[in-house]
Amino acid sequence: MPELPELEAISKYLTKKLSGEIIARVETFIHTVIRFPDSHTIQTLLVGARLEKVSRKGKLIVFQFRSIDTYLRLCIDHGLTGRFAWEKVKAPAKTVLRLKFQSGSSLIYHDRRLHGAIWLFHGTNKENTLFPSKVKNYGPDILTISLDEFKARISRYRGEIKGVLTKQEFVTGIGNAYADEVLFNAQIHPFTKRTDLSSSEIERLYNSCTSILRHGVSEITNWLFTTNKIDNQRFWRKELFKIHLRGEQPCYNCGKSVSSIKANRRITNFCRTCQTSRNKNFI
Repeated sequence: MPELPELEAISKYLTKKLSGEIIARVETFIHTVIRFPDSHTIQTLLVGARLEKVSRKGKLIVFQFRSIDTYLRLCIDHGLTGRFAWEKVKAPAKTVLRLKFQSGSSLIYHDRRLHGAIWLFHGTNKENTLFPSKVKNYGPDILTISLDEFKARISRYRGEIKGVLTKQEFVTGIGNAYADEVLFNAQIHPFTKRTDLSSSEIERLYNSCTSILRHGVSEITNWLFTTNKIDNQRFWRKELFKIHLRGEQPCYNCGKSVSSIKANRRITNFCRTCQTSRNKNFI
């Protein structure tokens, strides 16, 4: 699932590549992914609209258009397997949406498992144009809050720290993969209870969140502008990750084997040597 670094980099890249472009044609292929309003209305409203910018709201990619006196906000939730791609001779399997621009550029959104979602909202006031209802439950973006706010918000939670980090109502942008990376960098065991963390550990965790995520944004953004390969997420993660999906491989820090635990269909990777557990019963 794309997380903050991938989505932030993609939004920067698409803004640079497509800002000012005008929609010539919109094609929708798998209507179940269209949540609001409907495929026909989306096609009608977007044709002739000019793209102002692409941004990120939590884990949503947001295309901001203007058409005469109407502002339009196309929101895309990638789910687990949603991806963008530039137009190809043969469209990728499970292509959901194609945006064709007057310049000849064509952007595709495809979703192998169809877990993603698309919404289009419009209004006459740019600031009041709506977002999907799920956004109401979002916490602040992790890259925009101070250490004091981070400490205040995290104090509301009592569960395992990895689970806390991935709660979007706590802060937005961190998912399963980058939670592993953040905790490894902070040398905190993923199953440590939040209530067992000291003030200094929470500060270390905050610093790890900001440094790991900002580094990811920078590296992926540079890679996108160098290669123009917007759909190669596997490469980005292979190059960036030091712990996630590296089960049974040597730890970058100590050389011991990286542990891998699967629970609730998610894989957690950590080093038992570098990330010591306070729970003596944890094997």
